[in-house]
Amino acid sequence: MDIFDIIKKRVSVRAYKKDPIDIDTVRRLIEYACMAPSWGNKQCWRFIIVDSNVEKNLLGKASGQPIIAQACIDAPYVVALCANTKESGVKNGVEYYAFDSALAMENLVLAAEAEGLATCIVGWFDEKVVKGILNIPKDIKVLAFTPLGFSGEIPKPSTRKKLEQVVYYNSWGKEEIK
Repeated sequence: MDIFDIIKKRVSVRAYKKDPIDIDTVRRLIEYACMAPSWGNKQCWRFIIVDSNVEKNLLGKASGQPIIAQACIDAPYVVALCANTKESGVKNGVEYYAFDSALAMENLVLAAEAEGLATCIVGWFDEKVVKGILNIPKDIKVLAFTPLGFSGEIPKPSTRKKLEQVVYYNSWGKEEIK
C-alpha cells in the first residue's frame, strides 16, 4: 500500500481485538513517529508505551468517554504522546511543541495503518490524572494518547469537505486562480 492509500484509508477506530502485537512492532512505529520534522530539529516529543491493564483502564477513564475507556482496555497497547516544552522552539511567542508533537503522532498513526493496525487519537482527557497514572513530571505536557491494536470493527470511511470548501487562492475567500 502506498502512502496515498494509507492516508485515504486511515480512520479512527473505537473497538479493538485483544489480539497481541509484538513489542518490536510498537517500537518500530514509534521510530517512524520520531522521523517527523520538528522546529529546529528539537524533537521534543516523548512516548510512553502502556501495556498494563490497570494503567490502560485508568487512561481510558481519564478521557471521560466510555467508548474510549473500553478501547483502551481492549487494545493491547496505549501509546501516550508527551512533550518536553524546554526542548521545543519558541518564535515570536509561539511555542512549537504541540505542532511538532502532532506531526510525530500523525506519523505514528499512518505507520500503524501501514502495519494493519488501528488507532484513535485521544486529545481530550484530564491531564493531571494522566500525569499521575504514568508518573509524568510536572514540566512535561501530555498532548494525546491512542489505543493501538487490531480493529474490532469495520469503521465507516470518514467524509471530507470538498476542496472548494477549504481552499482559497492568493487571499481569503478567493475561490480560483485566474
